[in-house]
Amino acid sequence: MNKKGLSMVSMLVYVVLFFSFSAFAVGMSTNMNYQTLSEKGTIVNNEQLQKLQYNLLNSAKKSTTIENISGKIVFSNNDEYTFVESDKKIYKNGGIIATDVESFKIIDVSDLENTPENFTSNLDLNLDYVCVEVIFTKYSQTLTEKIFITVGDGINA
Repeated sequence: MNKKGLSMVSMLVYVVLFFSFSAFAVGMSTNMNYQTLSEKGTIVNNEQLQKLQYNLLNSAKKSTTIENISGKIVFSNNDEYTFVESDKKIYKNGGIIATDVESFKIIDVSDLENTPENFTSNLDLNLDYVCVEVIFTKYSQTLTEKIFITVGDGINA
């Protein structure tokens, strides 16, 4: 007997294959999405760090002194950097300069890593400087950096 059409067994096979391929596709896309967010987090953290470093360097080059006033960094050219922990943002003169900041603190020079043995003894005591430790977190990616800033551009010294 030759029957044409779909049998119950073939219909069951089609449904099982459809759901297994669907589960595989969803699993792959979820994994790819996670990896993409991880990479995006690294990129965003690096971008925020570069913006902060650029602005700190620019302010330092245009200044002759730098002060730590109640956790704020104040340059002689009137640039002021403030960290608001509740917002997780760093502000420069009231405008947002960096976001997704977990921590921003002024540290001692001795806390810097990978510096030469005589680094602290070779510091020019006539130049103002500050050390900052900043931690960025985005999409479960964390970036911790320590930044050492001296004022002046060395040309007019």
